[in-house]
Amino acid sequence: MRKKGFTLIELLAVIIILAVIALISVPIILNIVKKAQKEAFQDSVYHIMEGAKLDAIINERELPISYVVDDNQVTPNVSFHGEINAYGEIAIDKNGKTKVEVDNGTWCARKGYSDSKLVLSSSPCTDNPIVIGDLTVEIKWGEGLLITSSAISKGSKIISYEFKVKKDNQVVDSYRSEEKAHLFSFEHLSNHEQYQIEVEVKDNQNHVKDTSTIYELSYEPIVTRYVVVEVLEHLDGNGAVINELEFLDASDNKLSYTVGPVYDSTTNGNPYYWNSTSYWQKERLNDGKYSYTSNSEGGTTSTLFIYNSTATNKWARFLVDFGEEVELKTVHLWTGGSDKRQPKQVKMYRNSLEPNTSFVSTYIQNKDTSLPCIYDKTFTSTYTTPTMDTNYFIYPKDTKKPVINDILTTINYNFLEIKADVTDPYYSSGMKHYRFALIKDNGNLSYEDVPWSDFQNTDTMEYDLSTLEEGTYYIYVEATDNASLIAYKTSKAYQLKKEDVNSRYLIMEVYDHFANNGTVITELEFYNQSGQMLTYDIPKVYDVTRSGAPYYWTSSVWSKTRLYDGKKTYTSNSNGGSTSTIFNYSSTAGAGKWTRAVIDFGSIQNLNDIKIWLGGPEGRTPKEVNFFVSKEENIDTIYNTNIKVRDNKNLVQVTDFTMSSDVKPVTMFERNNVKIYTFEEK
Repeated sequence: MRKKGFTLIELLAVIIILAVIALISVPIILNIVKKAQKEAFQDSVYHIMEGAKLDAIINERELPISYVVDDNQVTPNVSFHGEINAYGEIAIDKNGKTKVEVDNGTWCARKGYSDSKLVLSSSPCTDNPIVIGDLTVEIKWGEGLLITSSAISKGSKIISYEFKVKKDNQVVDSYRSEEKAHLFSFEHLSNHEQYQIEVEVKDNQNHVKDTSTIYELSYEPIVTRYVVVEVLEHLDGNGAVINELEFLDASDNKLSYTVGPVYDSTTNGNPYYWNSTSYWQKERLNDGKYSYTSNSEGGTTSTLFIYNSTATNKWARFLVDFGEEVELKTVHLWTGGSDKRQPKQVKMYRNSLEPNTSFVSTYIQNKDTSLPCIYDKTFTSTYTTPTMDTNYFIYPKDTKKPVINDILTTINYNFLEIKADVTDPYYSSGMKHYRFALIKDNGNLSYEDVPWSDFQNTDTMEYDLSTLEEGTYYIYVEATDNASLIAYKTSKAYQLKKEDVNSRYLIMEVYDHFANNGTVITELEFYNQSGQMLTYDIPKVYDVTRSGAPYYWTSSVWSKTRLYDGKKTYTSNSNGGSTSTIFNYSSTAGAGKWTRAVIDFGSIQNLNDIKIWLGGPEGRTPKEVNFFVSKEENIDTIYNTNIKVRDNKNLVQVTDFTMSSDVKPVTMFERNNVKIYTFEEK
């Protein structure tokens, strides 16, 4: 019998049909894949662009600014999801508009400042693979003008940066380096002058690209009559010597000075040979002799501090008096010599006070008393020949502004407390006022558009979280000093969440009291969201006064059952209150004594309202009653860690009752719509 099967012709026909289908479908599939990849690249560039705009706002970047995209890294740092594997630049101008040029080797994503959307074209974006990032210029205190530029070159290596500082198109100073940053000395620069800053970048494929910016140099010299000089320890165990100390004013003129009070911790008075007429005397500090003469008695061109001390942390302080207020610009300090009597550190402080007896005992004889530091030089090795160190007494002009170091947040039940950590800087005249704002889901507001709170004198603001919707928030802070100089800061993103209290157990804490004879709660009631009163028991309690159960806890008076017997009055007698429960009995008021108890509803319950009755003729009112939810559900664990150990962190506070004074008539206090609030950084 013949078996059925395909003939050769039939098989060939099938193969031809499949080939035709493949010929038609494969390009379609490839186009779909290519389109998906193209759209994914476009979306990634959009995300990075929006992330850069948000970063510029949150971190208060100075505009204009450029973000460099290098493979999967964006500098300054911008986080984004997925991978992009591209290089290029995202620039933001001073008006907040963006320009994009990002290349992934297949497509180039472009957008001009005036364009509304990205346009994709075939790679490459440009024949020059070098991308120069943000060019920043900043004054470094006591050092100079720091110019920083970052660059990448796709497929090649950056080999040099050439930095130029120009005035009226004439080069004032320049430097070529492999490093992306260079510090230019103040020596060739003048205050209140406008300079053109340029950087030229080269790679190893002979590609060159440059960028420039205009920078107005504006700084504040140190204005003072007095300077406190501090010499700390020494490196060779034989003493610390300063050969010469010169101060120059804003016009580079050498200033004369006298040396005032001095204190050496080694001698508990004057340094050795301080008033000697032959050697090491104080006049050697400013005699114009920079050399060092060593002999058996000392150096006849130097001044000695901390002589022959081997102990650590020995120091000397002395006062420099210029006779009148001067503008300090530069200091020259010579140290070192054949005896290697090298200080380990020399610091200088500005002083605006008259050097009276109180000043001497506070600022000269007490090293730990704070003064604004204007010079700090640490030596790591000894100089065998006299060597000069130069430092510039120059502050950036904007250091006059108050500085908001951080924005701190804490939650007390449903209240969010915001505190501005503000430094009153060197030139500030003290803080005048603050303003706060809490903004939901909007990181694009400029400071001018922020709905600020009223002006206030304190650095702390409080918001009621129960009035806010869940979601993402940013905190804005404005601080103004008495010179009307303003600082702003925007926090990172915070997430506000509200959760229902669903738990079998609550922890109740009764803290301190106003009367010397104890704390009383007359009645305590809990309700769910349907308004039903919840029954409960108190299986565990710990009174720190007794290291166990409170007095009368199981007696017929003051017992725990009085908390939920429905009697909201208070009876006082020689034996106690027959309608109340006592905690911390007979402990001294204000001693910080506390009791914690476990409230057990018998099963998981939804808690919505709490009512508590406090007060009575004896004034046995607690200062605080706090309620917590335990993260642990095991009753023994709760007892051992959250009842006996008050500072255990395994609790979430859900509400509190805080009294400002004792309550004489019995009074009901209530918390409605109790929630667990979290306000945390995203």
